[in-house]
Amino acid sequence: MKNLFRHLILVLWFVSSGFASTIGFGHSESIADHNTRNEVLTYARSVAQSHFSAAPVPDHKALAVHGDWTVSVASYLHGEIVGTGTGKGHTLRLAVEHAVQDLLAGHGHTSPNKRELDRSRLMISISRSNAPACALIEYRGEAKELIGDVVVIRHLDSDLIYTKIMEAKAYLLRAMDKETHGFHKLYTADDAAYDRRVITTYSSSSLYSLLKLNDLEKDERITALTPLIADFILSMQIQKGSNKGAFHYSLSLDSGKKDDRFVVGTASKTIFTLLELYKRTKEKRYLDAAVSAADWLLTMRNPDGTVINQVKIESGLPVFDKRYSNLYTGEVLSALSRMYAVTSDQRYYDAAAILADNFRERAAKDSYFLTDDYRTPTDAVPTSWAVMSLLDFYKISKNDLYKKTLLKCLDTIFTRQKNDPNDMQNYGRIGTGQNTSGNGWINEVTSEVYLSCRRENWGGCERYKAHMLGMMRWLIQNTYSEENTYFLKAPEKAIGGLIRNYTKEEVRTDAVCHGVNGYINLFKSSGR
Repeated sequence: MKNLFRHLILVLWFVSSGFASTIGFGHSESIADHNTRNEVLTYARSVAQSHFSAAPVPDHKALAVHGDWTVSVASYLHGEIVGTGTGKGHTLRLAVEHAVQDLLAGHGHTSPNKRELDRSRLMISISRSNAPACALIEYRGEAKELIGDVVVIRHLDSDLIYTKIMEAKAYLLRAMDKETHGFHKLYTADDAAYDRRVITTYSSSSLYSLLKLNDLEKDERITALTPLIADFILSMQIQKGSNKGAFHYSLSLDSGKKDDRFVVGTASKTIFTLLELYKRTKEKRYLDAAVSAADWLLTMRNPDGTVINQVKIESGLPVFDKRYSNLYTGEVLSALSRMYAVTSDQRYYDAAAILADNFRERAAKDSYFLTDDYRTPTDAVPTSWAVMSLLDFYKISKNDLYKKTLLKCLDTIFTRQKNDPNDMQNYGRIGTGQNTSGNGWINEVTSEVYLSCRRENWGGCERYKAHMLGMMRWLIQNTYSEENTYFLKAPEKAIGGLIRNYTKEEVRTDAVCHGVNGYINLFKSSGR
């Protein structure tokens, strides 16, 4: 967020009575607040119209609320502020009037002309002593509630979720480099630019999501692009030597060079995608590549059964990262479990069993909220990977010990979910995790547990759906949309991207993948 004015006035938000959904949530927003916002916007537009036409301003009696009011107005056009104004008054109506008059008077600042004002969107903040503050943004004639610089989501329905699925698909297709068919990791919305690398794991994750999207609704673009994206992924795999089967982490679009960094997470997530490709096409090259990657994973283990996270080649010599990571361990456990499910190769089962037992022991020791050498002790992502990978191992072992452990871990995660309906900035997200990538992943994991729970009749499954909907509300609220991209110069490039966090106008490709995977799983569970 580069604009200081937006920093100052968008810290204000309406505090209302909660969140309603046509698919399972409780409280609804106070209609008085909604009407008041629209009254404010309508009156502000009337004052502006009067300035240019000398037409009388209709009396808005609903705004004749006494108090010590301060109102700020900004006019946004093509991502730029073309004017600002501030007003005070002993009624809300007077404060709005004075703010708009200040906006148009040009006293010491730039003011929009009539054409600019007609084409712009008004953003209005309102404050009063001893009362909650609020902010709104104009969108298609309506006043949308703001928190920070995103529009508040208080209602979910299947149509909204479907819209977000389609927007996420469009975003992923834009995130693909058109020459290599690899995928970028990061899009910076302020600069409307992608990073200058394409990365194997993000390419694999994107193709994995695109396959799910194509299963949901046939799209000839995805059908045509699938073998091209797959070819890029396969081109990143090492074909000989000590790291045969591993994948280069990234390819530089500037130099054309592949880096000499080989991460077990890259191989694991790519195995997920290769197996999905093999399931759909029966092309042996995908299974062969998955077997080669899994065999490399077997070499990346410590004597105690834990995994070596990555190896870098520096000055011709391998440098191993042996810090303990629940994320990388979980990715490997999931990959080996899925490989056994397809190949019945006992080597994969035996290696997976060691990792699964280590997870069970660590989970009990850490009171079912796992920590490691990579992330902060309050981060729920390490525990979520224990949940996902133990679910994958449970599917091949059918041992209830692993199911009990993963469910305890998931329940512990949800003790950290924000559930105060008066805090709509945070409602639904997990603990201290402010990144949409982490929350999206936890939501995806929960959706996988929910589907398994329903399929096998574990009982109590609907509680997972309630947690998912809370997370989805927060994720959708923190996704670039037509409503909340008023400050971007190229909003059409950002729409569908899940905003990285509250401080960075960036999109991580994996956040989009995890978000849409969870949405699709919810649709799958509802029969859509």
